[in-house]
Amino acid sequence: MPSQLREKLLGQGYHLLGERGAFKACQWQKKSLLYGDTCYKQRFYGIESHRCLQMTPLIDKCTQVCDFCWRVTPADISVNWNQIDVKPEDTLPAKELLDATIMANLRSLGGYNPEAGADVSERMYREARNPKHVAISLAGEPTLYPDLSELIDEIDNRGMTSFLVSNGTLPEVLEEITPPTQLYVTIAAPDERTHRQLLHPLINDAWQKLLQSQELLQSISCRTVNRLTMVAQRNMHDVRSYADMILVGEPDFVEIKAYMNIGSSRGRLSITNSPSHNDIRAFSEKLAALTGYYLLDEQIESKVVLLSRRKQIKRLG
Repeated sequence: MPSQLREKLLGQGYHLLGERGAFKACQWQKKSLLYGDTCYKQRFYGIESHRCLQMTPLIDKCTQVCDFCWRVTPADISVNWNQIDVKPEDTLPAKELLDATIMANLRSLGGYNPEAGADVSERMYREARNPKHVAISLAGEPTLYPDLSELIDEIDNRGMTSFLVSNGTLPEVLEEITPPTQLYVTIAAPDERTHRQLLHPLINDAWQKLLQSQELLQSISCRTVNRLTMVAQRNMHDVRSYADMILVGEPDFVEIKAYMNIGSSRGRLSITNSPSHNDIRAFSEKLAALTGYYLLDEQIESKVVLLSRRKQIKRLG
């Protein structure tokens, strides 16, 4: 990892784990501990915000350079590095990576100790120190991590649930890995041209590989989700093509979420590219009508709507 990138990430509050893993405390963990507010993952699926870890095994590696992503890319700091190739010896083994993630969470909770004067429930503080969920997302493409199955197994062996978020450009990995508790495949374009212009893939046939991943979804033995990241003026057209892709994969859920003008994406997009919640709701209603999915819930603050194949959701916990 280039030193300039390392310094930038540390300045943004990331805990670096080994050469390229990373943890960052989610804002919703803080809001949950201090104010009782909860993330949409708790509202939709029962994942307790104060007991959720947000991490990535590879913060500097990805197969795409999406305009809407908050991660730091070479263009953001005028430094080039290989964003795709991963040497196993440069990554932490799964057990060490999870241990380091849990330790980073403990360090980040230091300011919330009620015994030190923090206005936080003692019960919630103790629970936050004993996490029950790991979101393998944050930044980078986790399917490039060579020990991904081992990481998912390690999370499961410790009695925790896992969400894995992928851009779908490595279907061969999704087909072979240990299934997480819930697998996300992001769809952020209705066609190849938009995909190329907005997501800037670094590998050949990225669009075709995404379509392969979408076909795989219906055969993967875990809960599945399509995440649609919506960017105003860029990809909120051709609802029918989005619907057709969803019907190929038949995921359990579809999350339609607005692009948020945060992180390094602010140098690529503007606040006008962040749709309103009303825009997201209207788009979701059209998508529900075309797919037959049920519009079950929404969280206005996060500008996200949930569609489901079924009327009832089994909550995790």
